[in-house]
Amino acid sequence: MQNIKFIKTEDGSTGLYNLAEEDIYHSKSGAKKEAFDKFVNPIIRVNKDLVNKSFSLLDICYGIGYNTKALLTYVDDAEFYIDCLDYDKNVIYLSPFINDCISNKKIDTYIIYNLIKNPEAYLQIQELLFNNLQSASNEFINADLYALFCDFINEVPTIYPPDSYHSNLHNIYYSYISDKMKDSFKFNYNKKSQINFYFDDARQSIKSLNKQYDIVFLDGFSPQKNPSLWTYDFLLQIKNKIHDNTIITSYSKSTPFRNALLKLGFNVGKTFIDEIDMGTIASFNKNYIINPLDDYDLELMTTTSGIVYRDESLNLTAQEIVYNRNLEQKNSNLISHTQFLKSFKQL
Repeated sequence: MQNIKFIKTEDGSTGLYNLAEEDIYHSKSGAKKEAFDKFVNPIIRVNKDLVNKSFSLLDICYGIGYNTKALLTYVDDAEFYIDCLDYDKNVIYLSPFINDCISNKKIDTYIIYNLIKNPEAYLQIQELLFNNLQSASNEFINADLYALFCDFINEVPTIYPPDSYHSNLHNIYYSYISDKMKDSFKFNYNKKSQINFYFDDARQSIKSLNKQYDIVFLDGFSPQKNPSLWTYDFLLQIKNKIHDNTIITSYSKSTPFRNALLKLGFNVGKTFIDEIDMGTIASFNKNYIINPLDDYDLELMTTTSGIVYRDESLNLTAQEIVYNRNLEQKNSNLISHTQFLKSFKQL
């Protein structure tokens, strides 16, 4: 975890700073607040019944898992299917133990259960916990989950016999951990529910997915820092995995990102926090767009600012994607952002 720094955000929840990308995983105003305000609440606002029935979610750039965890706070007995994409498996392995202030231990315990079904993950989680979150007094750790896992590993052999691993884990989980969880830790999600983790560049992982999703969270590093998950071509991959009533939410309000969604046929709107444009919602169902893009937003798309990021092969580096877009902007006959602002102010 040399490239990751833990930080405390303003709402008390734990955020991450990626030293290699020189970018934050979460808003400094609050990682928990951002998950609800920019990803989950816009969905609940337009379709509050979505999580009361069977639904599927694609969480792109899962990270610590705030967005998925925030959504699951609304779920009782609904059957769900969740695919989580992130290239950094270590962050995912630590995600259920991080102090996220969501305060729903059954969610984190459910995530632990699904992670440690993989023996490699089980051993690596132990190592990461003891190297990075060395005690229950660490301010970034959920002390209850840390203690629970410590009890768990004392009861489980270091290496499971391959032919009995899953049955042993299942039995220990339900007979031992569930008893210790008491009422507040009760594991009561629908038994048919699934959560899966894919540790790779999301551009590659998404190609292997065969599900049609009801919800998509897009939470990559900012387009200016790493545009690879904001390109027209990656969004096309998402389009091929959804249906007419799917809802996509993101914190980004980037003009090339929004324009790429428009070019792909989505209805695109803004999500507001305290009357400030703070994110994007998109769907083929126009009834889900409460605050559509206004004239200013749409006209801005017709300038060089609206030129989308491209990555047709889905393997270009961030630098190559930015270079190609800059070149297209330079050779374009469209007016510049600066020219647009001058003309718009004169209207």
